[in-house]
Amino acid sequence: MKTLKIVTIFALAFILLGTASSCKRRKSLAELRREERQAIAQFIKDNDINVIHEFPADTVFAKNDYYLSPLGLYIHVIDNGDGIPPREGETVFFRFYEMNLRRDTTIRAMEPNQPGYIIYDGTAIAPAAFNEAASYMGHEGEAFLIVPSKIGSDRAKQNITPYYYHIRIQIQ
Repeated sequence: MKTLKIVTIFALAFILLGTASSCKRRKSLAELRREERQAIAQFIKDNDINVIHEFPADTVFAKNDYYLSPLGLYIHVIDNGDGIPPREGETVFFRFYEMNLRRDTTIRAMEPNQPGYIIYDGTAIAPAAFNEAASYMGHEGEAFLIVPSKIGSDRAKQNITPYYYHIRIQIQ
């Protein structure tokens, strides 16, 4: 009986050790944030992006210039549309292409007949980055965005994942 107890204890210890060693170590928040910064920096480098710290007064951007906003949004305005930014309470419709900068998801497109939207400066259902991007454009505006997770979608925030967008907006 004593031998059976000893064998049982060893078997349990072996199972516990095996289970513990097979578990993957989860990354810390600091590691995930560092990887996010590295992904953004690599994307900027790979695409020869020039980060500027002052928004062009005439909203005309040089070819690869991206303005880094105080919120952390990188934006390159292609066309500021009619130049009249949305007013508080107006509905802003977004059509966009989205790409995960970690490159572990495919490029996604929102169909033109199914745009996302926000109520500008209200309790937005879209990321804070989209609200800020809209403030730099008018009706029919178009821009490229690099969006860190902290100002991105709920999915981006949960996974600490940066995204790249090509957006077009309509204001109603």
